[in-house]
Amino acid sequence: SFSTNKAWHGIRTRSNEVFWHNMVWFPSRIPKHAFCLWLVIRGAHRTKEKLLAVAVVQTADCVFHCGEVESLEHLFFQCPYTKNIWMAVLSMCNISRPILLWIKEVHWMTDHSGGHTFPATVRKLAFAASVYHIWLERNLKSFKNQFLPVLEIIGKIRQDVAWKLLTGGKIQRRERHHSICINWGFFLEDAL
Repeated sequence: SFSTNKAWHGIRTRSNEVFWHNMVWFPSRIPKHAFCLWLVIRGAHRTKEKLLAVAVVQTADCVFHCGEVESLEHLFFQCPYTKNIWMAVLSMCNISRPILLWIKEVHWMTDHSGGHTFPATVRKLAFAASVYHIWLERNLKSFKNQFLPVLEIIGKIRQDVAWKLLTGGKIQRRERHHSICINWGFFLEDAL
């Protein structure tokens, strides 16, 4: 007898699971953030560096006017503009460490956000939201010449993560998570 499950498994090619799979595709994810993060990790976004290589643009200068070439490695989080955003987000996650190169950030976040604990969920949501909003801001600057201050981008990230934490019913919150909740703009009681 026919089943869509059997048909799907019959036509798709299986590959090995990548190390970052659970950091991107976890139950409490925000779908558009997860999709954007997945694209960035796979190197699929068209940065100016890639567009210059195929002669689509005349210059690969970073849209945030730092004077560097816009590559994924630069955009996430070596650019001074995006570095300030990421430092603030790490701080809201109660993480104090230097910014790493892009692939090392992916490894660090994967290594330190395993499981379904509240802090791990916050880290995964924060990472994906940061990547999403930085890419969105990059596109607004590129195509509409709009440029929001760092604090506004941080506010958008905070709003998205807090909303998901407040509405994501199965996320476990404990009194020991009080400082993280405050950092993200809500009280633990709001989430219970």
